[in-house]
Amino acid sequence: MTPTGLTCTWTTSEEGTAHVSVAGDLEFATTGKLLRLVTDRLAGHPGIREVRLDCGEIGFCDSSGLSELMKVLRVVTDAGARLHLDNRQPALERLLTRTGTAAYLTGEAADSRARRDS
Repeated sequence: MTPTGLTCTWTTSEEGTAHVSVAGDLEFATTGKLLRLVTDRLAGHPGIREVRLDCGEIGFCDSSGLSELMKVLRVVTDAGARLHLDNRQPALERLLTRTGTAAYLTGEAADSRARRDS
């Protein structure tokens, strides 16, 4: 599989909320980019209380990408903020469910995800 690259864009349109659009493949070849962006921007915006990752344009996510999301969660939590994974596509949702990381990364119980998807 040829990596498509990764583009991450940070915006703060609401007080205390950061929106990060993630587009492309979150995989071994692109790891570090998302984490660096979130780490750097949180350091410059101490008032951020929510970080909303828009995952709707993630094409592929492997174990390295999943690890990256776990590291992002740690950075966000350490900054006193809450992480949200918005617009998760079915492939990412399956990866989170199969690896048992869905509740950890999203804070959602499996039954609430099932209700949301129906």
